Amino acid sequence: MQNENKKRRFSFRKLVYNDRYLIVCSIIAAIIIWIISSMNLSPETTKNITVPVTVDFSGTLAEQLGIEYYGNSEISVEVTVSCKKYIAKDITEKDIKASLQTSNVTSTGYLSVPIVVTPVSDDAEFKVQSYFPASAQGYYDVAQEAAMPIELNYTNSNFAADGYVVGDVAINQSTAVVKGPRTYMSNVRRVISDVSLESGLTESQRVNLQPRAVDENGNAVSYVTVEIPEGENFAATIPILKVQNLKPAVSFVSGPDNAEDFLNVAYSVNSIQVGAIENNDSNVLNLGNISFSDLNVGKNIFKFDTKQISGIKVLDGTEEITVTVTVPENYTTKSIPVYRRDLKPDLKDYNVSVTGISSNSVTVVADSAVIDSIDKSNLTISLSALDGEEAITEKTTQCKVVFSIAAQENCWILGTYTANVSVTPKQQKN
Repeated sequence: MQNENKKRRFSFRKLVYNDRYLIVCSIIAAIIIWIISSMNLSPETTKNITVPVTVDFSGTLAEQLGIEYYGNSEISVEVTVSCKKYIAKDITEKDIKASLQTSNVTSTGYLSVPIVVTPVSDDAEFKVQSYFPASAQGYYDVAQEAAMPIELNYTNSNFAADGYVVGDVAINQSTAVVKGPRTYMSNVRRVISDVSLESGLTESQRVNLQPRAVDENGNAVSYVTVEIPEGENFAATIPILKVQNLKPAVSFVSGPDNAEDFLNVAYSVNSIQVGAIENNDSNVLNLGNISFSDLNVGKNIFKFDTKQISGIKVLDGTEEITVTVTVPENYTTKSIPVYRRDLKPDLKDYNVSVTGISSNSVTVVADSAVIDSIDKSNLTISLSALDGEEAITEKTTQCKVVFSIAAQENCWILGTYTANVSVTPKQQKN
């Protein structure tokens, strides 16, 4: 057992006289010495690197004055650095900082401003030997912006086919923000975008716009840009409308369904020439609605502005159409008393308390042969949200009072009525 322990005991003397061990140690030592020598004795070299120049006015007088730089947005310098040869390949533009010395900018105008180039790190293992250019020329001025409408400049004005016209163009953003130096902004007169379309079009077109600021002669203004919101673009919808001659008509609401059977309706024009997106086979142009609540016995006159009719473009110059609705002389009116206690609204989720009513009577229009038979028992009274509101809620303080007449034809309620209310949520049952 003792002999075996002796055999396993480490012997440094034997190791030193082991040739293979000495060879391995010599190789490792030689490599270490070579690396250290290469690092310390490596020859100096130079390297050229293109570095972008940043423009930063932070903390300068120019920033306080609102001055900005206008010129080449991609300034760069060719930088020559000196360093050990073995690290040259690792040096990139990210290791070098190049910036305009904006602290020198104290006034507006064309200026030549020095460029400062330094290593990013104070411990950099290279030196900036030289760089070119040493300065950058540009225009410096106080920034100014304005909102202006976009105008389309058609390169081909006759792009609609025969029998078609161009409607009112819709642009997704009504105005564009124009930004630039104050001196040059004074030269901006319009913002335009060129639009090129094929000839013979019969369908509406949607085009992307590239707006630009121009002077009174249509020339682009230097240093001035049109701001485009991030993630958005300017686009225009150009309607191509078919030319049609249509007869005016109205719709009657809030009353009998057979209005034209007993009402006399007259129009100031027999037809109107318009451009419409779709072919109108009925040859009828609906001007809008007329409510029976506005119809009294005798003549009732309504005026419709043709500019307010959607989906068309008036081509014959007609700006307004007058509609005369005559309720026959055999019709008469009757006043029926109503009180707030007559209003008993029942809403699913709310309790409604009526605190006041706009009128203590309601006017009924009907054929004189049946008017005497109509009384309060024929009225159905309910509440609805005012025009423009979706529904009655606990925020509602005023409602529309809606009347309907049962058991009689060709009769209606004249006028509109409202009620003041207090609305509270109903308590939920457990």
